[in-house]
Amino acid sequence: MYKSEIFKATDAKALLDNPIFKDAFVKVGEYLEAQALSCDPNDQGKAQRVIVAKQILAGIKREITKMVDDGDIAQIRMDEVEQRRGLKRFIR
Repeated sequence: MYKSEIFKATDAKALLDNPIFKDAFVKVGEYLEAQALSCDPNDQGKAQRVIVAKQILAGIKREITKMVDDGDIAQIRMDEVEQRRGLKRFIR
């Protein structure tokens, strides 16, 4: 259980650290920001689509970051389990 979360976290961290991925995220974010600033205030449909796109972009990054955090927590839990096993062997 914990191992799969740790593997996912490793992959997610590699993705977040990937320069191509980082650059793509920045460029898409900049594009959406430019669209938001140039949007006609009377065009509610376009404004809503830009907002939704920005929310989706933020959500993707949040979920990938959450995978990294979940992997860190899983590693701590695995270490605790191993510590308890070691203590039980020592007590016997």
